[in-house]
Amino acid sequence: MNWLANIVKTLVRGLADLSPSCKTATRLQSEAIDRKLSLRQRFGLRFHLRLCKWCRRYGKQTTFLRNAAHDHPDEMAEPDPEKLSDEARKRIK
Repeated sequence: MNWLANIVKTLVRGLADLSPSCKTATRLQSEAIDRKLSLRQRFGLRFHLRLCKWCRRYGKQTTFLRNAAHDHPDEMAEPDPEKLSDEARKRIK
């Protein structure tokens, strides 16, 4: 019977890849930016995105942020410290 339990566990794990949860789908979308996903992960993610509008929206937002960061690399650098005018310093005191 133990071998049957192992087969069931393997099937359940395989099905989880084919239809990931929203939490897993968002993690996979973030990982896909940095590395290529396995075929099973890509297929499962695409299947999930066909069904879930919220995860599709998350993917669009992530893509937008990534493109914005690439389009404006100079603005992503360390910001210049803002200096207060003497008048503003007197008002604060």
